[in-house]
Amino acid sequence: MTQTSDKWAKVRLQFDALPYPNLPLEQTPGDHPTYLSAHSCVIPYYLRDHQVIDPQDKWILDAGCGSGYKAMALALANPGAYIVGVDISANSIELAKQRVEYHGLANSIEFHCLPLEELPALGQAFDYINCDETLYLLPDPAAGLKALQVVLKPTGILRANLHSRLQREDCYRAQALFKQFGCLQAAVNQAEIALVRQTMASLQDWVMTKRLLWNQNPEVQTNDEMIAANFLLRNDQGFTMEEFSALLRQANLELINMVNWREWNLEKLFKNVEDLPIAIALGLADMSFEEQLYMFELLHPTHRLLDLYCGHPGQGRDRPPLEDWTMTQWQRAKVYLHPQLCTQKFADILTAGTRRLGTLALHEHFPIGNQKLNLDDSIAGCLYPLIKQPLMMSELCDRWQQIHPVEPTTLAPVDPSQVFLTMQNILIQLETAGYILIEVI
Repeated sequence: MTQTSDKWAKVRLQFDALPYPNLPLEQTPGDHPTYLSAHSCVIPYYLRDHQVIDPQDKWILDAGCGSGYKAMALALANPGAYIVGVDISANSIELAKQRVEYHGLANSIEFHCLPLEELPALGQAFDYINCDETLYLLPDPAAGLKALQVVLKPTGILRANLHSRLQREDCYRAQALFKQFGCLQAAVNQAEIALVRQTMASLQDWVMTKRLLWNQNPEVQTNDEMIAANFLLRNDQGFTMEEFSALLRQANLELINMVNWREWNLEKLFKNVEDLPIAIALGLADMSFEEQLYMFELLHPTHRLLDLYCGHPGQGRDRPPLEDWTMTQWQRAKVYLHPQLCTQKFADILTAGTRRLGTLALHEHFPIGNQKLNLDDSIAGCLYPLIKQPLMMSELCDRWQQIHPVEPTTLAPVDPSQVFLTMQNILIQLETAGYILIEVI
């Protein structure tokens, strides 16, 4: 047995013993809009092309599908798409098939027990590939990325992620410790999990490993899956953004953006960028986007996953910031509500908003990043029709005038030009926060 196949065997044994995610068959991601949003192909295409695609008839690959929960999320987040899930764990694949059968999704999802390197054998190219929580387990992540690149359509988009070595260094120390005691060799088992618990219980509370990995994470103490994923994960590898960028280049892939890009804003790490030392300020100005991401990670390694969208080089389209749009662009603007807000539940929330005076806390109904967004309830009536279909800017302005026909102080008819400016400001705020999508037709 080669070293590479031996490593694959250890990973396969771990997930045959404890399929991931280890969730009940009846559990569904349908009530979790943030989770579904991370599995929507509409969002990365909008980030790259500034166009809103229809997922109908798209081919989506879930590379490293595990127990099928993510494949189910992909199906729910992309209505009309066809999902193909692959994984090296036969037990996980069997559980995935049972899951989608239970939820009546078997006609739109298929599964194969297959390593990533053999993806071309499927004979299918994909519009979107979701490779989540997988690459860092591969013996050769570069080869895995290349295999994904081969089956990605020319205009397709790949979501891929790796573990952050800087954020996860405490876990790697713990894994090295338990390797010294014979763990992480065969399949994960209850004896290993018990050893972790007993060791942590025996340590003084001030010991760094216990303080950072155990005391600060009460959930891990009673969760076998979390112990296995952090203390006992076979072939777990960490990378920096600089190394991830190099892997993308090796696979002839180009970074589009981070999945949680709002949480990678380098400037927000500083109190005032204008007060930076000249050398740092000049260095920042000369940095590429990828270099800025690496600097963010060096300063603030808070993200466990280096989670990004990428694709074949040269596919992106530039678009000026909304604040710089011309009148012509705004007149041709078509506005969409975020797909995860096009629900009856959100329709009921907007309806309630139109019947009261106050604010609508969008972040409470659909959190995006760590931001908070409160909108005046008077806007709810304008957003409501977007649940059913997109509207042109002019149609939204007309609706605003129907809802607010007169100035509240003078009772004079509202000025259409002022309505246009008001709607611009509202849409810029909502698009920046991620709650609407705007394309120019």
